[in-house]
Amino acid sequence: MELVKKAAYIKGLMEGLKLEESSDEGKVLKAMSELLEEMAAQVEDLTVAFNDTVDTLDDINCDLTDLEEFVYGDSEEDAEGESVYECICPTCGDSIRLTEALLADGEITCPGCGEKLEFDYSDVEDAFSEEEESEDSDN
Repeated sequence: MELVKKAAYIKGLMEGLKLEESSDEGKVLKAMSELLEEMAAQVEDLTVAFNDTVDTLDDINCDLTDLEEFVYGDSEEDAEGESVYECICPTCGDSIRLTEALLADGEITCPGCGEKLEFDYSDVEDAFSEEEESEDSDN
């Protein structure tokens, strides 16, 4: 049952008690009933506004996705043949497309939330160096 209908139902129950509105109990129950009706109406208005906002954001997200595909393309390589990588921002969860040049800088700012993302390749470089050394010693 919707909040507005529930508030009206409770108001009906209160009226069914046939309390004198001039009594202390009657005044309190009437004030509570009016407050409950107002709150239920405002919550319903906020719910409608929230749902409209969510629908609008969904439309904007779809439009942004289309724009990103148009600008960046669907391929894993950009126009110059440079590989394109994708990472997920740990703060906002947005997917970010990165070129090798951006990765070489070692850090970027997430376009979604502004969080600074750093890329550390020291473990990869150390593993690569160790692999090369083992190959050289085998020869």
